[in-house]
Amino acid sequence: MIDRSRLPAISDILSALGARVQRRRASGICHGSETPGVISYDDRRGVYYCHRCGQGGDVIELVRRTRDLDYRGACQWLGITPGRPMAPDPELIRRRRIRDGLRRWAKTKLRELNYERYVRERVIAAAERRLRRDAQDEWAWRWLQWAYTGLDALEYRLDLLSGAEADQAELCRYMRGDAA
Repeated sequence: MIDRSRLPAISDILSALGARVQRRRASGICHGSETPGVISYDDRRGVYYCHRCGQGGDVIELVRRTRDLDYRGACQWLGITPGRPMAPDPELIRRRRIRDGLRRWAKTKLRELNYERYVRERVIAAAERRLRRDAQDEWAWRWLQWAYTGLDALEYRLDLLSGAEADQAELCRYMRGDAA
């Protein structure tokens, strides 16, 4: 029995097979066809689906169909010997840990920034109510200044966090101070 949690990510295999990999989609290959297709994949679940031919499966099935191999040949192509425990590839483990860490960081940061946006919107609403009563209210003007300062940068960061993995990594490097 093969430990499927230790298999390489579908996106890594699609890249190795020559597909152009984007966020949850890859294009350029299809099972046994000269016409390129579009493949949707999910690295977390380890599955894919080819929209051109309607076939799907796991990493082994992807290699089996694209390379026209039997099960054993696909396992050998992936460096797996059926019946033996798979030797963990340290590079794949490192990449998976980095991806998982980035995903957790992005989820936490997205929650924090959404809360900050919520607070700023509430402050803007409260300041506008105060200014309707008294247009010269100094505190209301200070609140507005604080709430609007950095709001565009906040929206930009939220867009990056909800974007592709590369955008999230760029924002993480920037927020850590590693940006060049």
